[in-house]
Amino acid sequence: MKNLLFSFEDLSAKDKAAKQAARYFSRAGANVVQQDVPTAVKRSSGITYREMALTFADSQQVVLRIKQSGDIFQVLLNGKVLPIKNQDDHVKAIAEIVQAMDAGRSRFQKLLAAAQARPPAGIRTAAPKMEQVLTEKRDALKAAIAEVRSQIEAIKGTAAPAAA
Repeated sequence: MKNLLFSFEDLSAKDKAAKQAARYFSRAGANVVQQDVPTAVKRSSGITYREMALTFADSQQVVLRIKQSGDIFQVLLNGKVLPIKNQDDHVKAIAEIVQAMDAGRSRFQKLLAAAQARPPAGIRTAAPKMEQVLTEKRDALKAAIAEVRSQIEAIKGTAAPAAA
């Protein structure tokens, strides 16, 4: 099993090594639903790199930072640096990443649920207005029912003396 070697200049989601990485992740039990490779070249701590972002079925994200030599020098799991023990064997490293994803899945889902999207201040929901409209409609229906009942009583009242 040879290690993955990315082409730094031609790095894209359609790259052979990128497809192979996605295949290794799916074999390890984490299905990749989206791959994104920004064109921007970044530099940090004297290392020039490009990023490949992988989004998985449970919304977790892994970012692989790839050096000019074509190998991965840093892995981010949900925005945090993840130290890898088996950095020379990419298949074992991917298994490590998937294991870390599985271990932090419940915590990640709780954080995702807690981060509720709030609507902008200028947008209001229709619930208060709908409540008012429905209350008025209910009151109008109650009045109509009372009117029909009084008409029925009036008809019963005039029909009863004629039969007697």
